Amino acid sequence: MQKIQFFILGALLILSCFLACNDHFEDYSDNPQDCLAFSTDTLSFDTVLTTVNSPMKAFMVYNPNKKPLLISSIRLAEGANSKFKINVDGFAGSDFKDIEIRGNDSLYILVDVKPVETGQATPAPFYDYIVFTTHQSVQQEVVLQAYGQDVYKHRDLVLDKDTILSNFKPFLIYDSLVVSEGVTAEIQEGTTFYMGNNAQVIVYGTLKIRGTTDKPVVFRGNRTDNMLIYPYDLIPGQWGGICFDSLSYENEFENVHIRNGEFGIWFKTSEPDRKKITMKNVRLTNVSGVLFQAINCDITAENCEFSNAKDYLLALGGGRYQFTHCTIANYYPKLNPEAGWGVGDNGTVYLTDEVVSEGDSSEHYPVLGFEVSNSIIAGHKPTSEIVIDLKEEPSGPIYFLNCVFTNKQADKDYINYTDCITEAKADSLFKKVDYLDEKDDFWPVYDFRLLEKSPARNVANLDISKQIPMDIKGVNRLEDELPDAGAYEYVAESEPDQK
Repeated sequence: MQKIQFFILGALLILSCFLACNDHFEDYSDNPQDCLAFSTDTLSFDTVLTTVNSPMKAFMVYNPNKKPLLISSIRLAEGANSKFKINVDGFAGSDFKDIEIRGNDSLYILVDVKPVETGQATPAPFYDYIVFTTHQSVQQEVVLQAYGQDVYKHRDLVLDKDTILSNFKPFLIYDSLVVSEGVTAEIQEGTTFYMGNNAQVIVYGTLKIRGTTDKPVVFRGNRTDNMLIYPYDLIPGQWGGICFDSLSYENEFENVHIRNGEFGIWFKTSEPDRKKITMKNVRLTNVSGVLFQAINCDITAENCEFSNAKDYLLALGGGRYQFTHCTIANYYPKLNPEAGWGVGDNGTVYLTDEVVSEGDSSEHYPVLGFEVSNSIIAGHKPTSEIVIDLKEEPSGPIYFLNCVFTNKQADKDYINYTDCITEAKADSLFKKVDYLDEKDDFWPVYDFRLLEKSPARNVANLDISKQIPMDIKGVNRLEDELPDAGAYEYVAESEPDQK
């Protein structure tokens, strides 16, 4: 009998302990005034490429009341047919029952979306609701919205005949886009290429891109979401880059924006008696390696922006190069290496006639000409100065005409400087070259248009500017006193920051 009494007493103690630990969790509120609260009433996704799962987004559900609440149902309004998926307390689905939430507690809801193809050229909206039902059938909703962009999706796309790539909808490229030897590929104005991780454009034949000022052709990474607070579209190293093989000649780029690769454009060893590429109104920016690399090529660039690379902006070995009305500016950020930037030397231009190849062997390629006119070469470090390292005197002219530098001139007898400005203050030239925003937070958005009192204003050679009267944005550089150096002519009216 005594054993039975001890057993009952022990059971009662265990039960009372359980009830104490449970904190009366089953004592749910039945007051219709006790409602849920949410960290947002609308969860929005940026443009999502159709047929591709978006990254997850999250929001919080709060019980701001003292008593616990029993959420009898958390469901997507469209149920299993929804383009959205939700995850509640680690479980994925479209409908969840009897979710408990303590007083003054919260839970996470994770959401992703996979839009279906719409057959439209422009992004199409997708909507749904997460419906929360609590006591006495009280319902609350959180709106879900996204825009789905149809794409031509390709993996290892090889163009083996002359091709015109349509601009009806963007291209999503995994692995590579290859232009075969002997093939000419043309890309229409306004076409966007979303490049997957490590994806490259590899050109053995000829690539002709003819965008317009209003409808440029864009190459960028395929991530349209954020890393923490930073849009992936601002982070370098999102894809490979564009590579031109030794067999490729007579390429043309006009009104092209290329950004956020591991490198920008790489031209393999070529013959300088044939034109490698002509570039007009090209904006090449923000890479985690060398921005523009060429060996023994003949290249012409007009009205181009070459900006922000961890290594050099222009790394050139031998050959013939002409840069006119270009902005060559390296203000690559030195913070947040964990987010993809790392620390670079902010090098601008490196020109040599001795190229080291694999196995530490070197090849000599004579410099046949390096002509820079009406341009800006700038950076915010001593290492931003131009480096010209030749083993032999060049076979053609090396000159800078009406250019602006933030560093000293390279001191070589064979370099000719005419009407150049040196040692301009690094922060006096452009609208925004600091990677900090107004709150001193890291925000790497740059704007290489000129300040009103920029030393690059009204210093360009007029005769050369008359040959290129419009700047990279279509502004007439001949309408004010004198044309400005660089790719951007100053305009007084305010404009939004560049994207």
